[in-house]
Amino acid sequence: MTTDANPAPPGARIFGRLSRGGRNRSETRQARPRRGLTWPLRGLLAASLAVPLLLLVIAAWQNFRLVRSQAEERVMIEAGELREHALDTVKTYAIVLARIDARTSGLDWDRIEHDEELHRFLSDLDTLPQIDEVWMADAVGHPRVSGRSSPIPAIDVSDRDCFAAERERDVGLFIGREQIGALTHTPEFNICERRSTADKTFDGIIVVSARPAYFSDFYRTVSKDKRFAASLVRSDGSLLVRYPTLAAPPGLVGGSPFVRAIANSPDRGLFSGRGETDGIARFYAYQRVESYPLYVAYGIPRKDVLASWLANLVNYSLFAVPASLALFGMTLLAARQIRRHTIASWRWRTTARRLRREMNRRAAAEAELRQAQKMEALGQLTGGVAHDFNNLLTVLQGSLEMLSGRQQSPQLQARVDAALRTVERGESLTEQLLVFARRQPLKRATIDLNAELRRMAELLARTVGSGIAIHTDLAADLWPVNADATQLELAVINLAINARDAMPGGGELGIRTFNRAAPPEGALEQPTKVGGFVGLEISDTGHGMPPKVAARAFEPFFTTKEAGKGTGLGLSMVYGFARQSGGSASIRSEAGRGTAVTLLLPRGLSAREADEAGATDLPQGAST
Repeated sequence: MTTDANPAPPGARIFGRLSRGGRNRSETRQARPRRGLTWPLRGLLAASLAVPLLLLVIAAWQNFRLVRSQAEERVMIEAGELREHALDTVKTYAIVLARIDARTSGLDWDRIEHDEELHRFLSDLDTLPQIDEVWMADAVGHPRVSGRSSPIPAIDVSDRDCFAAERERDVGLFIGREQIGALTHTPEFNICERRSTADKTFDGIIVVSARPAYFSDFYRTVSKDKRFAASLVRSDGSLLVRYPTLAAPPGLVGGSPFVRAIANSPDRGLFSGRGETDGIARFYAYQRVESYPLYVAYGIPRKDVLASWLANLVNYSLFAVPASLALFGMTLLAARQIRRHTIASWRWRTTARRLRREMNRRAAAEAELRQAQKMEALGQLTGGVAHDFNNLLTVLQGSLEMLSGRQQSPQLQARVDAALRTVERGESLTEQLLVFARRQPLKRATIDLNAELRRMAELLARTVGSGIAIHTDLAADLWPVNADATQLELAVINLAINARDAMPGGGELGIRTFNRAAPPEGALEQPTKVGGFVGLEISDTGHGMPPKVAARAFEPFFTTKEAGKGTGLGLSMVYGFARQSGGSASIRSEAGRGTAVTLLLPRGLSAREADEAGATDLPQGAST
């Protein structure tokens, strides 16, 4: 809106003071600090214990990972030593088998069986610490020659795994499962090779019976760890040698953690599990013995690793716990000191806010008084001038009316008519001034504001033009209003014209009605009547007004329009009408975002309420 078209009343200051007043009230409602510790301080105290505890947990976890990593590295190193030992031993077995095969190549079984030099050769091989016995069996599974037994008893070894494997096909070096030896009758496992004729036909096997004690004796000396376990295992999980030695021959361990581990990592790796033979939980490392179907495994008890970690944890705790308690104590003292300072600061701020609030109230009261006095002085001055001017116009109008119709010359009659029209415009101007000065008598009536606005819809549309869209938001349960219908219509039209002038390029005009039980607190000028009020808000999306312009919008003769395009009485008339009706007018505007003018008019009585108010009860016993 402009002033006349773009104004904003003391309403701009009203809304600014209202917002500042709301902030002041919210500040004064700040709760008094509790005497106990606040939640942030309690959180700080909790953090003084939780943070060191968390650091201790993190340090313990990192140390556990370090201890475990060191344990895994150690078991892998020990497994490497076992692998080197097993590889050297298996290579020795392979060399022995190759020499026996070369020594007996081309000989039939009769010559082999009666060859004394061969017997001495095999006996010499039996003296090796890795070997329990060397022997050979023919194609039907009968042992025919041995480095120890002579003569060899009639035994059938065709059911042994190494014989069955080599008879089916040439598998090269075959390592059998641990079993009771056919000739020695002691626990052993066999390493064998196929013996073939010149045409590659199966002609028996050459067998080296490995001595498990040779491996377990070495395993005994390989480590200083307590309750460690060292094993030589086939790739199918069959246990060949174990230290400590088991009382009973072990069975297969298919599906065990070891078997799953080598399935995932065939060459080497780590796993943990509970021993299926002794039930002790261990960390294990395993390595494959080159290309042979053999693995070595070395494990240490998990309890030993945990014991080492717990020892480190105790050392950490001896330092962390006293330090945490000391930190907690210092934090508690600091929190109490902060609390005392907070209460003292609150008391100082409360006193300062009270002083500032009183100063603001005094400044606001003085500003309101000055504005009220200014508007009252303007009203008195305007009313006096308008009244005297109206008397003069009355005399002029009477004289002109006497002259009208009596002129012989059309030119003179035209001048009289023009003078009469000018007098009428002067009367309209004085009427507006009297409305602002609240000296114009109002014809009050109970009006349905919504119905009045709907009736004016076509007039408003013609007034603002087709480039401006009108949006209405009329309250369904709106109270009736007690006002002068003619002055109300003029006020609405004046506000619509101001909105139109503020939107030369088009825009939106909003009309809203609402009920209000009481006037807003902190308004620059309160309504002169008490009770309910009906609100009428007319807003636009025009260029708005800066605060300085809005502060003077309701002043008579103040306008921002070009010369000859406004009298500066439009908004002042609206203001005077609202005040004379017992209500109020306010304006809020922001440059570039439009303007809204709000009228609060006294609530009128509905027809039913008026009838009830006018009814008179006759006294008991009265007669008509």
